[in-house]
Amino acid sequence: MSKAAAEPLSPVLPVFGGDGAVVQAGDADIERFPGAGVRRLALVVPPVEGESFPSWVDRLAADHVVPPGVIAQALGVPARANTGSIFKPVLYGVVPTAAGLAAAGVATDITPGQMAAMHLSRYDGTALDFTALDAARGSSVQKISNRQWVLLYASRACPCCLADSDGVWPLWWHLGIAACCPVHRVLLTEICPACGIRLRQGYGRRPSGLSKARLADPVRCGNHTRQGRCEHDLRDLPTELVTRELADWQAQLLAVADGSPVQLAGRTVTGREWFTALEGLSALVRFAAPACPLADSLSIPEVARRALAADQEAGRRRTGGAPAALRTMPTGPALTLAVLTAVEPILTAADDDGLDAALSPWARAAATRRRTLDHNVLRDFALHGPLGEALERVAPHASRVASVARPAPSLATLTVRRVPQLMDEHDYRDLIAEHLPGTAEHSGRRLAALALARLAGATSWPQDDRELQVDPERADRVADVLVGRIADLEAFWRAITQAGERLLARSPVDYAHRRAALAHLREVPHPVLFALYRPLGLPVTRRRRQLAAIWLWSHLTSGDFKDAPGWVADERASTASLTEVYRRFRRALPDPVAEGLTAYGTALITPKGEA
Repeated sequence: MSKAAAEPLSPVLPVFGGDGAVVQAGDADIERFPGAGVRRLALVVPPVEGESFPSWVDRLAADHVVPPGVIAQALGVPARANTGSIFKPVLYGVVPTAAGLAAAGVATDITPGQMAAMHLSRYDGTALDFTALDAARGSSVQKISNRQWVLLYASRACPCCLADSDGVWPLWWHLGIAACCPVHRVLLTEICPACGIRLRQGYGRRPSGLSKARLADPVRCGNHTRQGRCEHDLRDLPTELVTRELADWQAQLLAVADGSPVQLAGRTVTGREWFTALEGLSALVRFAAPACPLADSLSIPEVARRALAADQEAGRRRTGGAPAALRTMPTGPALTLAVLTAVEPILTAADDDGLDAALSPWARAAATRRRTLDHNVLRDFALHGPLGEALERVAPHASRVASVARPAPSLATLTVRRVPQLMDEHDYRDLIAEHLPGTAEHSGRRLAALALARLAGATSWPQDDRELQVDPERADRVADVLVGRIADLEAFWRAITQAGERLLARSPVDYAHRRAALAHLREVPHPVLFALYRPLGLPVTRRRRQLAAIWLWSHLTSGDFKDAPGWVADERASTASLTEVYRRFRRALPDPVAEGLTAYGTALITPKGEA
């Protein structure tokens, strides 16, 4: 296999013409190649099982002694631009287009299935989620790059594999879960030690196109530097051994990525669900590591331990715990290995008991760190299914009020349908306010209602949100901020129980039914409001009809006015301006109008079964 030349070359490219006759394409033909269309390549190098498409193109180019851009063009790879000496492919190695599959079939004997298996879309639905990918919109590719655990424009590598295969780059080296080689038991490399750029990236800050003027060698770096191309031989990269257990764990991860059946705590889940759990656990581990003793006892190489320590230090320096950083995949194979090692006991737990035992130290450490912050940086990484249930069981009391909620015998007949979105203001002031010092009454009443729903049968905060039909993000923000203010959790729950007993002692109200009956009340009809305002000499406007509907909904449902149908449907005003307008309306609402609106609303819900 030829080495990359320092100067542009003018090789001879053997191709088949349309009639099957061999055509020798010399210098002039290479220059005219962009307009020649798809040609059938001679001496085709068959792809190795699991090889990436860019790797195959590089080996084809080396076999034909031509630049890789020429081969990509001959294969009919869609390009963003094809001028001068640079070929800029679209979705290169990410997902094959229909045109690209057809062109490759003309140029080679490679089947569509073989071609598709060389692209990262092979892992869509397991290790990756390409749902948001739109080939017609370049920005969607960037979202995939930013959010998915994948290196779209670079690769990790095992020097031993490159030496054994003479330049074959497996597709899985592009995945964010790529940490070590299961065959050679060495840590993968991502940064070239000679130029300091990610392998196969091209430039330090951006990817490069494919050259149509220079040869490329699959075993050499080839990145662009100020001094020229980096010619470092990647087969000579230093290696770091890992244990057999870590190599086997990497092999198990790759098997799931390839579609092998997988379970979580004894329950069968899809590959995508499993990897989503892995990503959420990664955020939890990276956030909790500074406070978790397990972080210092992981069986990992020293380089991985240093990477985890550096990640912890970076997290401490960032304001608020760096939620944006936690949203991305771990940086580099060493940190990836540390994270994968930490989550392995959790993801491989055989049952709920094993899952609880493995998750508990990290959940407690995360709770310890959260107490020092004013928000929950892990909100975007909510754990679902068995993991979510386990977190509810093992999260310590001080970090989640929900974990100490116990059904109270005195509330046996209370159902979630009878719990309002906001606790009664008098009950809140009498019983709950003292447990939430420095808390705005509106926010405290919301938290108290969510807690009461737990005692009424809701099994989790998310179920609270669904049952009470409240905005989940707003409810989570309230809970995240307020639970840390509760000094005596047991006393808080006793007060919530007393509030529930008061609610039961009153005439029963089905708040869920009221919300359903008034779900379409966006404006009070003009005749109704006109009859109430006319005696007062006040006009009836479209905005006043809307504000009256918001007030009536919140008054009869004991709900948050921002969840009212009239509020949700309004797209004309900003939240801040509408809030101020509504508050002025509420303060100035005449008693006769309030009584008339209440009578009108009661008439709406009474025929449907609610007194």
